[in-house]
Amino acid sequence: MRLVRYGLKALLVVTMAASAAIAQKEAEAAASPKQPDFVRLDAARLPISHKFHVGGDPDWLGIGLGSVWVAVPKTNEVVRINPIRNVVQARIAVDKEPCYGIGIGGEHVWVLNCQSRTLTRISPRTNKVDLRVPVVIDPAGEGTIAADLNNIWFVGNEDGHAGTLVQMNTKGHVVRKVTVGKDSAVVKLGFRSIWVVSSGEGKVYRVDRRGKVVATVGVAAGPRFATVGAGSVWVLSQSDGSVSRIDPGTNKVTAVVQAKVPGAGGEISYGGGLIWVTMSGTPVTRIDPGRNKVIDQYGNYPKADAIRFGFGSVWVSDHGKGDVWKIDPRKMPVR
Repeated sequence: MRLVRYGLKALLVVTMAASAAIAQKEAEAAASPKQPDFVRLDAARLPISHKFHVGGDPDWLGIGLGSVWVAVPKTNEVVRINPIRNVVQARIAVDKEPCYGIGIGGEHVWVLNCQSRTLTRISPRTNKVDLRVPVVIDPAGEGTIAADLNNIWFVGNEDGHAGTLVQMNTKGHVVRKVTVGKDSAVVKLGFRSIWVVSSGEGKVYRVDRRGKVVATVGVAAGPRFATVGAGSVWVLSQSDGSVSRIDPGTNKVTAVVQAKVPGAGGEISYGGGLIWVTMSGTPVTRIDPGRNKVIDQYGNYPKADAIRFGFGSVWVSDHGKGDVWKIDPRKMPVR
């Protein structure tokens, strides 16, 4: 009996000691700041190799035809940058408030203008608008336009809910209209399909080339911007700042990356093997698609929230100071 009594006492002592140790560790963990999920750095650490002062409020970016194209809503212009010589090559007057991104397909650059409600076509040979088409779009919209060699796709506002995918040919004639989700704005091409992001429904609509909706994919609330790369469609949701990865083979979300950049505005792009995300206050977030994880994030800088990858560089619009940044990704840390 004594051995049993001493054994119980010893067990009680060990248990109490273990409980005390656990309680102490929990208290220490609660008292200490939570370790971040990824490296956060100041935007001043970005390896910006060149800044182009274009004035106004540079926003949407387009890459193609040997140039970087920048929409400047405040001055009603599209600015053309030569990425090799690092100079502003041309300033092209468009209509009032270019606002729905820049579409580049074939030998043309396409821009939707919110206030004038027009679609303008730019000739890169003359650096002038050579076609102007009246359109019905949301004047307060914020999205993107898609283009290939023969067609342009954008979201129309015929129903008053920004729920119509409009396809036009390069002469500005409507080919077809497709009903999609309400409060849509962003259109992307990829995997023989047109992808339309419905912010109002929290879904991504997949439309085939014949104009048939073949799938809808649910993502986090408030999706807005999207990109295509690394065999997937990537969607940035403004509600929680997450990025959803959609597999075009199954039309399902296969991963959700917690980039933690909620807010209005923002953008997402693919290039150099990585996903690049921007949001006002956090100009650059790098995501590794091989691991579906954030590599690092550069913040503490307001009003820089348009991003593209092209010509071996990352391009960011700083509409607060009227600049466009050219960032050298080769000088960013390997993690």
